[in-house]
Amino acid sequence: MHECDGSPSAPDTALGVLSCSRRGNAWVITLGGDLGPDAVAGVSQRLDDVLEGESRAIVMDTKSVTSADPAMLALLRRLQGEASLYVAAPSAPVRELLKTAGPSVRTATSLGEALDAIGAGSA
Repeated sequence: MHECDGSPSAPDTALGVLSCSRRGNAWVITLGGDLGPDAVAGVSQRLDDVLEGESRAIVMDTKSVTSADPAMLALLRRLQGEASLYVAAPSAPVRELLKTAGPSVRTATSLGEALDAIGAGSA
């Protein structure tokens, strides 16, 4: 798997990660497809690479997620304790999953809104 290095990465759709790039002081992780247990493990591995760096701001763009396993919720909760996290543009399956999380996972209706909220700006 490619580490996040600040430049857009090649899609790794088998693992749910469509891209990983820096925007200002934040990492933007774009997820897509079926986030079943194998994909969540791949997403978790990619995020571990991101968290090794100095930036602790992550925006997860989830507008292309078609289904989300409860393991994704556990991952989001773990990330909340390790980074400043926003879930941007949650798809219907992600919104359903987040209903069980309560207010602990911060969301934004768009990527630009999440970047602004996290202080990375949408430009």
